[in-house]
Amino acid sequence: MKKNKQKIKLDWKSKFMDLLIVIIGITIAFKLNAWNQTIETKSKVDDYIENFNSEIISNKESLDIAIAFSETNYKNIDSLKIILLTKNYTDSRILLLSSSMMAMANFTPSITTMENILASGDFDLIKDIELRKSIINTYNNYQTTANLEKLLTDYVSEYVSPFFFENIRFSDFSSIHPDYTKDPVFENIVFGYEVLLNQLINGYKVNSEIQKDLNEKLNSIKAD
Repeated sequence: MKKNKQKIKLDWKSKFMDLLIVIIGITIAFKLNAWNQTIETKSKVDDYIENFNSEIISNKESLDIAIAFSETNYKNIDSLKIILLTKNYTDSRILLLSSSMMAMANFTPSITTMENILASGDFDLIKDIELRKSIINTYNNYQTTANLEKLLTDYVSEYVSPFFFENIRFSDFSSIHPDYTKDPVFENIVFGYEVLLNQLINGYKVNSEIQKDLNEKLNSIKAD
C-alpha cells in the first residue's frame, strides 16, 4: 500500500510539472506574440506617420502655389475694379486685367494616405488624440477648400464666360462691343468675382495654417 501511495504522489507531481511547463510555454508564446504585434503595430504607425508627413509637405507646396497665383489674380481684379469705379473706360489695361477672371488656381491635394488608413481600419492605431484630431481637421478642410473653388468655377461658368463670349473676340482678345466696359453687368461680374476670389484665398490660408499645425505634430512624433 505504501508503495502504491508513493507512486500516486510521484505521478501527481509529474503531471503538475508537465502542466506548469505547458502554462509557462503558453504564457511565453502569448508574450512573444503580443511583443511581435506591438512591434508590427509600431512599424505600421511609423509608416503612416511618414506617409502623412510626406503627403502634407507635398500638399503644402501645391497650396503655396495656389495662394501665390490667386493673390496675383486678386491684385489684377482689384486694379480692374478701381478702373471701373473711376469710370476710366478708355484704360488700355481693361482687356488684359479682365482676362484674369478666366484663369483660376486648382489646388488638388493628395489624400491617398488618409484613404488607405481609413480603408484598412488602422486609424485607431494612432493613439495620440490631438494628432488624430489634427489629421481629421486637415483632410476635412481639403473638402472645404474644394467647395470654395467650385463656387468660383461655377461663377465663371455662369457669368464670366457667357459675358466674354458675347463681348470678347478670343482670337486676339479684342472687344466685339467697344462699350461693354461701361455695362453695369460687367461691373457687377467683376465685383462678384473679387468677393469669391477673396473668400477662396482666405480659405486657402486657413488650410495652410491647419496643414502647418499637423506638420509640426508629425515632426514632433517622428523626433521622439
